[in-house]
Amino acid sequence: MPPADPVIIAEGISRRFAYRPVLVDVSLTLETGEALLLVGPNGAGKTTLLRVLAGLLYPSTGHVDRRVPLGMVAHDAMLYPALTARENLRFFARLHGVNGTRVETLLELVGLMHRADDRVGTFSRGMLQRIAIARALLHEPRLLLFDEPLSGLDPAATRTLVQLLTDLRQRGTAMIIVSHQLEQLRGVGTHIARLARGRLGPKDPLAGRDPVAVFTELMREDG
Repeated sequence: MPPADPVIIAEGISRRFAYRPVLVDVSLTLETGEALLLVGPNGAGKTTLLRVLAGLLYPSTGHVDRRVPLGMVAHDAMLYPALTARENLRFFARLHGVNGTRVETLLELVGLMHRADDRVGTFSRGMLQRIAIARALLHEPRLLLFDEPLSGLDPAATRTLVQLLTDLRQRGTAMIIVSHQLEQLRGVGTHIARLARGRLGPKDPLAGRDPVAVFTELMREDG
């Protein structure tokens, strides 16, 4: 694995919507090869934090220093339903200046080569998720942001994605994963942190600990 090096630094991030605080003084540093499992109750601000880190939302206060290319898989697949899976990936590949052969590699990787020429508007939720993941990986980003990446995936697709995330992390890709499906993510995360009432707790190293047990303990702190 490459030596540890910060890939993103957020300092004093706050975000308000109509004067309602959603994020409050959030600071976070993520290094090469770290996989942070971001947990917390619904409405805690987890999705908002990912969007600020990705540059999709401006913080009300604070600063984000993005030091490497990043990819994101959000609730919205960010695909064009009238285009086929291959056409979608080729379009985004051109935006990133990526060779078209990368498209074929990723279609094979996510197990959708047999549906490559079907419009994504006909795809199930799980299939859309797999194409969205392929889109996020097109430019081989060194930082990945995932908002419930296992949502809609069947057990086989879940195992494939978990193995992919493990391989990427072992090769040095950093990632932040918002997920309620921590049992399936055993072995992926290196750290876990709780976001509650817009405030982020410290990164807690997992070091082989069960993330479900750690999550349960962290949630008790909410009272």
